[in-house]
Amino acid sequence: MVSAQGTLVRSPTLFRTADGRAYGFEGTLGASTRNWNGDVGGSCPLNCNHVFNYEQALARLFPDLGLSMRETEFSVQAPDGSLPHRVVLPLYLPQLHDVAIGGPERPALDGMLGAVLKTYRSVLDGAGDTWLREHWPALRRLMDHVTTTWDHVGDGVLRGDQPVTYDISLHGPNMFVGGLWLAALRAMRAMAELVEPAAASAYEDRFAVARDNYDKLLWNGEYYSQPVTGEAYDFGLGCLSDQLLGQWWAHQLGLGHILPPGRVRAALAAIVRYNLRTGFTEHGYRVFADGDETGLVVCSWPHGGRPVVPLRYSDEVWTGVEYQVAAHCLYEGLTDEALRIVRAIRERYDGTRRNPFNEIECGDHYVRAMAGWSLLDAYTGFRYDATTAHLQVTRRPDRYPFVAGTAWGTITIPPDGPATLEILGGTMPPNLTTEVTAPPSAT
Repeated sequence: MVSAQGTLVRSPTLFRTADGRAYGFEGTLGASTRNWNGDVGGSCPLNCNHVFNYEQALARLFPDLGLSMRETEFSVQAPDGSLPHRVVLPLYLPQLHDVAIGGPERPALDGMLGAVLKTYRSVLDGAGDTWLREHWPALRRLMDHVTTTWDHVGDGVLRGDQPVTYDISLHGPNMFVGGLWLAALRAMRAMAELVEPAAASAYEDRFAVARDNYDKLLWNGEYYSQPVTGEAYDFGLGCLSDQLLGQWWAHQLGLGHILPPGRVRAALAAIVRYNLRTGFTEHGYRVFADGDETGLVVCSWPHGGRPVVPLRYSDEVWTGVEYQVAAHCLYEGLTDEALRIVRAIRERYDGTRRNPFNEIECGDHYVRAMAGWSLLDAYTGFRYDATTAHLQVTRRPDRYPFVAGTAWGTITIPPDGPATLEILGGTMPPNLTTEVTAPPSAT
């Protein structure tokens, strides 16, 4: 399954221009995903940052290509600090500033917050302090824009019209956006410590206030819901599968828990309990699971309260969301829940009715499906930090592949004692340190 992730990188969805920059559509149109914009060419242009929020395979397998996408993203930053969620090529053409972009119309807030996290991912992979210093002013402008536009009250909770990856805007406070905001604040603190130490404490202080207020406002005893606003597409009392996307990112970046660990695990268990469904009839917009198949729906309302106009795509099954929830379960020690989701995906894409090398959404070879690479790192606990030349793995004895920014190879984890690396390509720092930690516990 993880090996199939690399085929998405080689699919027609992604390409490089003559100057070496990497670009990607959301997917590739074909007979299996024919929709309003035809059945040939790319589906939904270009470098869509809210969809690429889920992608891990491209940036991990080819860190220089991930770096290229960050440079392109900041090169089209608007004067107000915002980032349009699509790029226009050639880059010298007018970019999508102060115009309707499409899916959603205004710059996607989740995509902007994800840009901060993806930048820190590149730093951890070895982009270097010089590269970070070059882009640090753009990061500061971006976070200032988010703060002034959405943190109206000054309590760290983002409110108002929040354009997101569901091709709509959310309105009330919600943990989908809030978690990405919390993780972005933590990432800004970590990057500030590298290039502007005097700014680090302000990001940590805002994080602490925001974390406490989000947790108090949204925790309903089982999971993080949303205040009922009456606005179209808000999910209100629903159980959103993506509610902990920011925590999934935080684990990958070594940022720790951004919410109380017990509540995170309880919310994950609720997502699997309520949203992993077997048996599908005609539903919603697009059908990615049918008959007696099993899949994780985007959102459900287990205790009632489904809005008249519910969250768009709520009844659909997106493999990218399934992968991130499954990987997050592994990070939290919920192994059984993770394997139930992964088995469901593999049974749907077993080569009989669907191609295991072509996971679809709005197009074939859909970018969001590259969240699947995170399963490997979540299971092995593999995390590399080039800024400290430190490598960490979890004590799950076996031999695994690894990719660590400037090198790749295999890592052998014994039942006890240190892990050993076999570097098959590239180099690692001579002062590299390794740490083997205990597997995560669900309690």
